[in-house]
Amino acid sequence: MTALDPAEGLLSGLRDQGFKITSPRNRVIGCVANRDDNFTAEELATELDSIGRATVYRTLKLLVEQGLVCRIVMGDGSVSYRASHQAHHHHVVCISCGATEDVHLNDVEDVLAGVRGATDYSIVGHRLEVYGICPRCQALQGA
Repeated sequence: MTALDPAEGLLSGLRDQGFKITSPRNRVIGCVANRDDNFTAEELATELDSIGRATVYRTLKLLVEQGLVCRIVMGDGSVSYRASHQAHHHHVVCISCGATEDVHLNDVEDVLAGVRGATDYSIVGHRLEVYGICPRCQALQGA
């Protein structure tokens, strides 16, 4: 694989964390890395029908935990995934077509500090999805 191969980036991210790269895990990662769009775990499992569903789901969970794949809650509550190539970020999700876009919201840290102060909780994580209608769908609806 070349250094520019997206799968190699995901694989090296796991290797750097000390995870073993099995043949089935390697196939799941290759499939994830070659996708430019959102996908569900079921779509991935169907595409990789020779690999057990449990392996697909466990590998996706590992990739999410390591920050190498984004887990996105769609407007209807379903879950989609996509490869992540950025530092911590959030998503805006189109409730019409399901398109997603990465957004960086620096003010979220201020909100989390307020939550810590108001509750005395030790915050260990958060998830923020923003829902709306993308410009493409707005144009289609206006036509």
